[in-house]
Amino acid sequence: MEIIGWDIGGAHIKASKINFVKKKTLTKQLFCPIWINIDNLNKSILKIKKKLGGCDYHAITMTAELADIFKNRNEGTKKIINILCKAIPEKKIFFYSNLKTFLKKKEALKKTDAINSMNWHATASLISNFYPNCILVDMGSSTTDIIPIKKKRIIAKGNNDYKRLVYRELIYFGVIRTPITAIEKNKNLIYENFANLGDIYRVLNKLPKKIDLTPSQDNKSKSKNDSARRIARVFGKDYKKKDFNTWKKLALKIENKQKKILKENINKIRKRNFSGSVPIIGAGIGEFLIREIYNKNNYFSFDSKLKNIKKTNVINCEAAISVALLLNSFLKSKRSKF
Repeated sequence: MEIIGWDIGGAHIKASKINFVKKKTLTKQLFCPIWINIDNLNKSILKIKKKLGGCDYHAITMTAELADIFKNRNEGTKKIINILCKAIPEKKIFFYSNLKTFLKKKEALKKTDAINSMNWHATASLISNFYPNCILVDMGSSTTDIIPIKKKRIIAKGNNDYKRLVYRELIYFGVIRTPITAIEKNKNLIYENFANLGDIYRVLNKLPKKIDLTPSQDNKSKSKNDSARRIARVFGKDYKKKDFNTWKKLALKIENKQKKILKENINKIRKRNFSGSVPIIGAGIGEFLIREIYNKNNYFSFDSKLKNIKKTNVINCEAAISVALLLNSFLKSKRSKF
């Protein structure tokens, strides 16, 4: 049995092919700016398919319906479903829903609210099998999910992006695409998108090149010096190489501010849902940031309980891996009933 799990995002597409017999996993990630042209989605799907090869089934989760190329989320979800079912044989496709089950195309088109923006739910659903009481923190390129799990149940108060934002279970910052001004509130700033947090973490040498796929704001190099130059512009200054360490110190201050905001929100959700300490499970591109906050203090990474899946294949592909594993369990349970 081979399953490819897909996490269709508005900026990136992540896919994970799991061979359940040979116990091998392959992953592929592509930058895919769907908001610029919907054709980018079809091209990326075909490119990843070619790279990963054939399989028995495909498991899908998505957030790309949020892209402003679509009139609304419902329209976006339906278009994405149809594109996927043209690029991949429809009979092989299953869509993850927040009912902890999978839907085929016909039902998915009718129940778009149950499948759109549910990648966080898929990841939490898998983690609940290993950590029955915990908080999953999945930090990506532009968003952070903080998901409480209690007695193996996802107990998030929000069931859509709006409510999750209200309850601070979704924070709209990550470690790459987020503007620096979302963290640094200094009044003497230029509120233009000259730089983003990706530049901060490149200067600090914390972004692995393999997962740093988003182009820089000026489409120029992602080197430390070019990243520092973009940061300097936000502060109204011109960059000089001799001043690199000055900008590195500033980058460290901004990182610490983001850590503080993140920890405060995690603590609020913990106090709201648990009487004492629970494990914090880190996932996503920004997993390094969460790990540094807790420094092994009841902290575990997403892959800590996964067997036969290399850490290098996991980073930023957690939702894709999760839906593949969940679909395998779902199909097993269906077969056992007959």
